[in-house]
Amino acid sequence: MSVLGILTIIFVLLTIFITGKSSFYILSGLFANLLLFMMFLFWLHLGGSLYLVTLIYILFNSLITLIYVNGWNEKTKISLYSIIFFLLLLGLIFIPLMQQISVYGFTDFELEELSSMDLRIPISFSELSISVLFIGVSGALIDGSMSIASGTFELYHRREKELAFQDLLSSSLTVVRSILNSTVNTLLFAFISSAFILIFWYQDLSIPWYEVINSKAFVSELTIIVLSGVSVSFILPFTSLITCWYMLKKSKKSD
Repeated sequence: MSVLGILTIIFVLLTIFITGKSSFYILSGLFANLLLFMMFLFWLHLGGSLYLVTLIYILFNSLITLIYVNGWNEKTKISLYSIIFFLLLLGLIFIPLMQQISVYGFTDFELEELSSMDLRIPISFSELSISVLFIGVSGALIDGSMSIASGTFELYHRREKELAFQDLLSSSLTVVRSILNSTVNTLLFAFISSAFILIFWYQDLSIPWYEVINSKAFVSELTIIVLSGVSVSFILPFTSLITCWYMLKKSKKSD
């Protein structure tokens, strides 16, 4: 048996052991997301609009991850609404920003390796770079918004009769600061791990460090990580604010 097969078995067994009955939804949701990604690639192969395909992919991925795995409740509802609103807002900002930065396409070294291949691909690389950014950001947004919504709900239900809006928001923002710190560090470590091979390659080619940090490959990776960090920094307090407002408004209606 291959190493990948052994790791898959270990992952499945640990998931079943930790989550119990809900492991079926977690594992089947993971399989559904993989199938959804294959459909995403197939739709691009058929020549579908890249922005439209990306939006549909993120929407269905959010539905599977939030609704199918965790169920339709107040937490998943607020998290889903926050993600949709924020992605639309980011589209208005990031699309012109990425086009202005112009870090898409192949680097000089990649073009040398691909010189023998046909590069007439019917896909806009500027749109593809934005699509990659949105798909990467959506994963962090789903994880962060769900964590904040769940934490705020727990805070509210434990001290429902004692918390005012300012108190609940202050407690929720404390959770935001903790999660934001770990999330930004995770994004940073992802960038460092992906850039290691690139840096070693440049060292073997005896390229000076100032050319490395100004290279297209390095800047494009760093840009995606920075924009992802900015997005997470905004959506976590936004989700906290919306969750606090929703819970207290619902409590007043029930009274």
